[in-house]
Amino acid sequence: MFREKYPIKLEAFDVLELHGMDVEKKPYYERKDILHRLLIKHTEDNTIEYVSYESNLVKAWNEAIEKNREGLIAKQRESPYEHDRSYNWLKVKNWRFEVCDVVGFTVGENSRNAFFGSLVLEKDENFRGCAGSGFNEWELRKFKDIFSDAQRIPLRYSYKQVGEPYTAVKVNMQVLVKFYQVTENNVMRFPIFITSN
Repeated sequence: MFREKYPIKLEAFDVLELHGMDVEKKPYYERKDILHRLLIKHTEDNTIEYVSYESNLVKAWNEAIEKNREGLIAKQRESPYEHDRSYNWLKVKNWRFEVCDVVGFTVGENSRNAFFGSLVLEKDENFRGCAGSGFNEWELRKFKDIFSDAQRIPLRYSYKQVGEPYTAVKVNMQVLVKFYQVTENNVMRFPIFITSN
C-alpha cells in the first residue's frame, strides 16, 4: 500500500565494490558495465534504476534542465572513482537566475561587520531569500552607502521567515541573483548576487 502510494526508486550511478573486491581503480566505463550487469541480474522489481553513461554532453545537459535537476557531473570515461574534486569529474550546476527587489539587509559579521551581511530579497511581494555572496569591495561600499541613507520601514517578513534579524529599508532597487533551487516554501537556495540596477 505505502509503496503504491509513494513509489521509491534508487538511481544507481556507480559501483565501488563487488563481492568484497574493490573496483574503484577501474575506469569509469568498466564500473558502469559492472553495475549494469549486476542490476540486470539482481533487480526484478525495478526499485533500482541503472543510470546510463551519456556521451553526448549537450544531450545530458538539456535533460538535466528539462527534468529540473541540480545539474550534472561530467566524468572522464577512463577515470577511477574520485573521492574529492578533480579535473576528471566536473560538477556543473544548473543555476537559475532571477531579478528581485531589495527590501532589507542583515548585519555583517567578521570581515563584513563594516558593511552588511546579506540582502533580503522579495519578488511579487513574496520573500525569496537572502543573498550574502558575490559582492566585490566596490559593491559592498555602494550598498553600505545606499543603506545608510535609506528610509527604514516596518518589517515585511518575520525574523523567523528570513532566518535572522534584519533591517527593512525602502531603496527601490532590483538585483539579479543566481540560485541553485527553491525550497518547498518557494525560497531560493544559495542565492548569489550578480549585479544591480
